[in-house]
Amino acid sequence: MRTLACLLTLLAALAASPAAAQTTEMTMYVSVLDGDRRPVSGLGPEDFVVREDGRAREVLRAGRTSDPIELAVLIDNSQAMQPHILDLRRALTPFLTRLAGEQANIVLIGMGDRPTVLAGYTQSAAELTRAVERIFALPSSGMVFQDSVNDATRGLVRRENPRRVLLAVMGEGADFSNIPYQHTLETLKDSGVQFHAVVLTDSRRGFDSQTERERGIVLDEGVQRSGGRRHDVLTSMAFGDALETVAEDLLNQYKVVYARPGALVPPTRWEVDVKRPGATASGTLVRPEPGGTK
Repeated sequence: MRTLACLLTLLAALAASPAAAQTTEMTMYVSVLDGDRRPVSGLGPEDFVVREDGRAREVLRAGRTSDPIELAVLIDNSQAMQPHILDLRRALTPFLTRLAGEQANIVLIGMGDRPTVLAGYTQSAAELTRAVERIFALPSSGMVFQDSVNDATRGLVRRENPRRVLLAVMGEGADFSNIPYQHTLETLKDSGVQFHAVVLTDSRRGFDSQTERERGIVLDEGVQRSGGRRHDVLTSMAFGDALETVAEDLLNQYKVVYARPGALVPPTRWEVDVKRPGATASGTLVRPEPGGTK
């Protein structure tokens, strides 16, 4: 009986200890869109549901965020994009100008032949505009999509700002990447980077190589798991509308803060949802633990 009483006393003491009662505040950047893919406004903490490994967590605060964005834009400037370069420039300029005006820190990276910085991180709309005007399709080049995603993601992780976004604007031409898609998905998963893509697609065209099939996996699974969105366009003249949709999404995101019990083993999966009928949510957890997924 004495042994049992001592054990019960020890368990009670542990339960009452600061370590057991401590909680950790976790932050997510969340997009909420209606059925027409337009941002939903006016939501508060009571409208969000956050789960970790299927268990609901207490949402402490939620509201539209004005936190600055670290944005890496991957641009397909391979030879296959030659007929579409003018449309690409026309679409990029207003998009970058708008985001820079909202305090986004932006880097432009070309994906033709090898990852190449076209404009270093800057908030200058004029500097970004000049860089866009210098975008040309590189002769005899193919895209290196996965190489570029991995390089840009690692660069974003080194930025101090926790709100990190990767955007690829691209076609479906030949891909010369040599990185396995599993590695790219792991890089994205452990980064806390939100990945979006605008893809010029050809419904009549199949995948001609293993690298193109793997690129498709990254575009589907990598975007979804990171809390981003993929936008397919059938003509390069639609790049502008797609990028405007991306801008609206990013500039109307919510910052959602929830409580995680401090004594728990870190979860392997988390998700966010909203109670608003017809609306969908996707979110990115800031600095997730290794092994976590959205």
